[in-house]
Amino acid sequence: MVGIYGVKIPKSPGTDYHEVLNRLSEERRNRTLRFSRKDDRIRSVIAEALIRTLFLREHKVDNESLRFTVNRYGKPFLAAYPDYHYNLSHSGDYVLCAIDQHPIGIDVEEIKPIDLAIADRFFSGRENKAIKEISEDRRIAYFYQLWTAKESYIKFRGKGLSMPLNSFSVRIDENGVELSEKDGCPVQEPDCYFKAFHLFPEYKVTLCSENPNHPEDIQRIDCLELFREFVEVSGGNYAAR
Repeated sequence: MVGIYGVKIPKSPGTDYHEVLNRLSEERRNRTLRFSRKDDRIRSVIAEALIRTLFLREHKVDNESLRFTVNRYGKPFLAAYPDYHYNLSHSGDYVLCAIDQHPIGIDVEEIKPIDLAIADRFFSGRENKAIKEISEDRRIAYFYQLWTAKESYIKFRGKGLSMPLNSFSVRIDENGVELSEKDGCPVQEPDCYFKAFHLFPEYKVTLCSENPNHPEDIQRIDCLELFREFVEVSGGNYAAR
């Protein structure tokens, strides 16, 4: 079954923060230290600590041996474990990670005021029509539900910016979320499955996966507990070597 985990970014990262930072890859440490905002630094550390901890829970390998790389479109994966699929997303106060043995994508967005004219640029005609048919008081939330569904599908495909948001359509109704049109053609047999999650009223989350076995809820992990667990399972301080 797909696993989905969420971590809330704390106001203070706790005493284990620097221990965690020193157990990450050199590339991640350097990227983290370039951020000027504290929240961005903490978010960066949480993201890699989360996927490393989830992997090390299941696989008895050295943390230091884990190497991340990206496909031709920029989607990251573990170099020595191409069948271990994961995807990270963050927005507002949360970092989310979905894992499975099959391709997967997840997107979280904080609901904020937005000019819905942006949908004319990025959404399909069918989706724009659906937005206009929704009652005005629900349009912003519906927009973000569509956005997370479309982003999760692109991340599932692993094609990044090479796949325009308006090159396919997603339909959302009382039965859930599904791909309704791909490359301008109706979808006969789906090869992916969507599920919307409710993190909090002010957030929208959508998962897209090859595996139809989705959990009912997102597993919450306290950030400070995540840091403590990662320090325990990761071994030595690699930055000091």
